[in-house]
Amino acid sequence: MARSQQRAAMTSLCRVALVLIAVAIGNGVFVAGASYPCSSATYRDSYSSLPSSPVFPSTTLNSSRVPSRTITKGHWSETANYAKYRPVAYTPSSNLSQTGCPHLQSGLVDWHNPAAWDSGSVPTTGQSFSIKANTKVLVSSCSIDPAAVFGTITVPATSQLILGDASISIAARGFSVAGSFLVGSPTCRLRNKLTITLAGKRSDQTLPASPSVKGLAVTGKIDIHGARYYPTWSRLAMTAAAGDQYIFVQDMVNWQPGQSIFITTTELKDARDWHRNEIRTIVQVFKTGIATTVAAIQINSPLNFTHYGGSEYQAEVGLLSRNILVQGDANSEPTDTSSTVCTDPNDGSTYPCPNSYLTGFGGHIQVMGSSASGRFSGLEMYRMGQTNQLGRYPLHFHLIGNTTNDVNYATDCSTHHTFFRCYTIHGTNGAYLAENTAYDAIGNCFYLSEDGVEENNTVRYNLAAHVHPIGSIQDPSNNNQFYGQYLSDYPQTANLLVPADMSAAGFYITNMYSTFEGNAASGGWAGFSFPSLRLPIQEYKSITNFSPANRPFKTPFAGNTAHSSGFWWGSASAFYFGGQLQYTNSSLTTLTYNAGRSPIIHDTCTDTTVVSPANGCWDVAKQLWLRLEDNKAFLANRGLQAWGNRAELVRLEIHDTALSMNVFGQVWITGLLMNCRSANMPTWFAGCPTAPAVSQSPPWGRCSVRDFYYFSNLGGFQWYDTGQDHILQNSTFRNCRNDWQGCIYGSAPGVCNRAAVFTSLSHSDQFVPQLMQVTSGVKFENCNNKWQFSTQLTNPEGNTVSGRLQNWLDADGSVSGNGKRSMIGSAWASDWWTMNDDCSTVLERVVCPMQSRDGAASFLMQFNQGWQSQIGSSICLNPNGGSNPCPIVGTASHFGRTNEGAQNDTSVGLKFAVNAQVTGPIIYQSGGWFLRYHAGTPASLSLVQVQIDPKYTLILALPYPKGTTFSIAYQAASWCSTSWATCTHPFVNVSSVAEVEAGFGDLYYWDNSAQVLYIRVTMQLATWPMNTANVRWTELPALPQFTRGGESIPIINYGPSISIQATNCGSSTCAPQPGVTIPKQLHAGEVDSDLDSGSGAHRLLGSYAMLL
Repeated sequence: MARSQQRAAMTSLCRVALVLIAVAIGNGVFVAGASYPCSSATYRDSYSSLPSSPVFPSTTLNSSRVPSRTITKGHWSETANYAKYRPVAYTPSSNLSQTGCPHLQSGLVDWHNPAAWDSGSVPTTGQSFSIKANTKVLVSSCSIDPAAVFGTITVPATSQLILGDASISIAARGFSVAGSFLVGSPTCRLRNKLTITLAGKRSDQTLPASPSVKGLAVTGKIDIHGARYYPTWSRLAMTAAAGDQYIFVQDMVNWQPGQSIFITTTELKDARDWHRNEIRTIVQVFKTGIATTVAAIQINSPLNFTHYGGSEYQAEVGLLSRNILVQGDANSEPTDTSSTVCTDPNDGSTYPCPNSYLTGFGGHIQVMGSSASGRFSGLEMYRMGQTNQLGRYPLHFHLIGNTTNDVNYATDCSTHHTFFRCYTIHGTNGAYLAENTAYDAIGNCFYLSEDGVEENNTVRYNLAAHVHPIGSIQDPSNNNQFYGQYLSDYPQTANLLVPADMSAAGFYITNMYSTFEGNAASGGWAGFSFPSLRLPIQEYKSITNFSPANRPFKTPFAGNTAHSSGFWWGSASAFYFGGQLQYTNSSLTTLTYNAGRSPIIHDTCTDTTVVSPANGCWDVAKQLWLRLEDNKAFLANRGLQAWGNRAELVRLEIHDTALSMNVFGQVWITGLLMNCRSANMPTWFAGCPTAPAVSQSPPWGRCSVRDFYYFSNLGGFQWYDTGQDHILQNSTFRNCRNDWQGCIYGSAPGVCNRAAVFTSLSHSDQFVPQLMQVTSGVKFENCNNKWQFSTQLTNPEGNTVSGRLQNWLDADGSVSGNGKRSMIGSAWASDWWTMNDDCSTVLERVVCPMQSRDGAASFLMQFNQGWQSQIGSSICLNPNGGSNPCPIVGTASHFGRTNEGAQNDTSVGLKFAVNAQVTGPIIYQSGGWFLRYHAGTPASLSLVQVQIDPKYTLILALPYPKGTTFSIAYQAASWCSTSWATCTHPFVNVSSVAEVEAGFGDLYYWDNSAQVLYIRVTMQLATWPMNTANVRWTELPALPQFTRGGESIPIINYGPSISIQATNCGSSTCAPQPGVTIPKQLHAGEVDSDLDSGSGAHRLLGSYAMLL
């Protein structure tokens, strides 16, 4: 061996030896004090020579060891500005001052002094005992036999148990602290290694046991404050490749040799049966020449897997070790771990076995009661939490009520290998959790609102990783529910004490009225889970006038990231607003959870009572929006899923998801970056050992859908099919291509049939679109398929009602590519969405530049209750599988169009069905819509759910036999009472269409010779003031609109209706009038300067079509 090689080998061996020495003396901290037993009853540690506080490294890594890879610094992110949501900068000092130290106060008595104890002797192993009243007992390095395991140690209300700043180990079966347990203070952070071990077997207990059983049960005060390590977690500054022994992080860190770190996965799947997280020990930390804020960490063994750290996103790196450790003993480990990986016999995919890891029985810390105070910093917790034991969590603020963030908090702490949660806030308002890490946890980890009443807490800069659900995690992908929105109910059982743990998340939040900033979640069923609670539960289940589901964020949900979650179900996501937890029995003893879409949603409202919001927060003045800013999601089925009513999503950044998001209600999205595929290629079909070669579609039946969903779905944004108001602005879509290298189930390898920037749902005849969506300021980068329907005309669904009515307003032409305000409508509806000669058809869409006075409208016609009541059961299904038709009953045409053809002629006009929703463009030159029922216009017809902006005018024309007479009125909402309002407002017959058009919605014109009735379709109030029935309207009401960024969508008023009652026309259906011609245009020849008549738009759209 060459001398240089020998020198290198010796250097490596020395480094390893130093690491082992560091581990032996306590994770890099110097051991101080004397050995047990103390030399005298009066011995006391001097504290004159303490270890140095951990500081930043002074050695710079040789540049030859820095790989040539993409570097990210300062937690930069392209859109989501989460760099500002990082802890306040801190420069550590080697001699950090210590003031207010409990172990330096006067009046202390020594543990090892027999005079300190009533019995006259020092406690011995196995004993349970109480400290004397009005006594402050100090533990020194030599006070306790390290092999001793005491019973329960009680600290009375007037006493204190104090650990000095020395190497100390104390083990007990539990602590009951009514007084004070002090291990340092906020201004006296201890530097030596201290270990508190909580002992006991699950089998030795009668469960549920008292809080002090294997716990630190505190009704008084507890302070534990270890050395300050900064920051507690960071992100990779560059990709860490398999085989690397140096990793680079985006912060300078004062982590020490011998300490343990974890590097999170950057894969889609993260579960016990298959994951790519890694734990390593630090050999040395270096400065680098990359930047003053970038540190290099040498680890004790090479990485087994690659952890992505490109510019799009980066794996997190967290510090596990602290110098103060509270841990469960070796008996804490679960005994039911022989079956860890289960394999589905039907498709060969693996999943975590549902009935394993249920017997963990670790220690726990519970700070409880209105007088309790728990302050923790620099604490490591290991083997903590007791699986399925209520309240037995690693660190738990319990029923404290109102507090402040200087009285109850946990900062820069660590939990790992825990058996039931991580950090819990229960019945406590005003607590503070910041800069904590959690790794390898069973059940919901940061359990931040246990019963739904917890508010005004602050949760900042925390990291949760590798979170394990309890129970049947694989069910949604095993029972044909993967693609649906609704899942099965799961009641609580002995093996699933809180059924919401079956979809355990890094952060679990049932009441959002707190501050959540700068947190990160890796793994879990979801990263952040916001289930709906209609009412509080458990300790607060007697409260019946408060709805947690309707509480907003106290401050914007900001700077948070989530990844490698949302894997187990098609609608699961990194940020998940869904699921419902409730009692299902009258005695309120059995909780049931459904992880899917539920009838109780987040209807955020200033009204906190359950009575009003439970039925909808209809009072516009009380409505609130969930606001999310500067968040990032990646590596999930969906970045965000929100079944709610109102949200604002600002600067949301999403990478590598099957779909960016699915959002409900009035939602404003601005500053979105959707990068459909990054440079990171996740492991192919993780969890399916029998997967085919990359880019090869597996035969049906091989591999679960969850394993290949990401590779067969690639969507930028999904337009829903009914009842939404979405405004999407100033957003960029990148790398959304149907020829991505990982695509499967397409026409060829590397082709995705289900890939597009915008996908419009078109599968339903029951749920169909109104006016729902507006875009502006949209950019495309490396995208080749900008829109598609979710179904095809050749599918069994065929030409559906939802497919014919899909539309959106491209307010500035940035999507259509013509630079003009344009309507993008469905080409499935023949010429219905064709507004002028400048329209072009592109990929089953009609793209039309609009005049300034062009608009759109929508309404639903009620005409045959018996027939229409069958919608969704025997006709007009969701989805329409092709076997249950949705009969066509008529045709809608624009004024001035050629007469529509025969009943089955789909070449002209919109064919409307029994589900008689009519949504379409308002062409100013045309002026109106002509609706012809093939069997004759119903004698009783109501227009409901009217949606039209008051600045546009729509005339509706209907044919009737000559001699027909009419009673037409605006009917108020069903809750109207004549005792306090006007509930019917009759229309007045006038002599021309022009008068109807100039009116405000309460006029009609019957052209008996032409056999056409004309009305103006308007939106009106739900009720009217008393004694106004016959007072003519002189203006249109200022009804609420959803308005953001200069664009608006009229909000459907579900209450009132336009009632048309025709008599002298036949029976319940007036005689058909096939000879009545479509009215002429009302504004023929009028030219709008906003619409070019030349061929420029044609050329733009033609080029765009070639691009597609």
